[in-house]
Amino acid sequence: MLHARVDAIFALMAHISDTNIYHRGGAEGAGTVRHAASHFLQQGGTANPEWKTQAVDCHQRFIAQRLSPGGAADLLAATCLVHSLTAMPPQ
Repeated sequence: MLHARVDAIFALMAHISDTNIYHRGGAEGAGTVRHAASHFLQQGGTANPEWKTQAVDCHQRFIAQRLSPGGAADLLAATCLVHSLTAMPPQ
């Protein structure tokens, strides 16, 4: 489940126009996030044995540039909610 969520957040960051990123970093920041997320996925995502190191490196770069992918995080949270509801036994 963890791997699916990590891959999902990187896929979201690679593909959506996150207004929080645009607010903090403009078009350049958005490009940075899309490029970093796409690169992570092109390297195999969580199937790559070095995925944790790559993810932390990406995170540190975002922090250094004050980039926060809040829109992607919100979408992932909504996805996790829907998934948990579908996994619940019927009442």
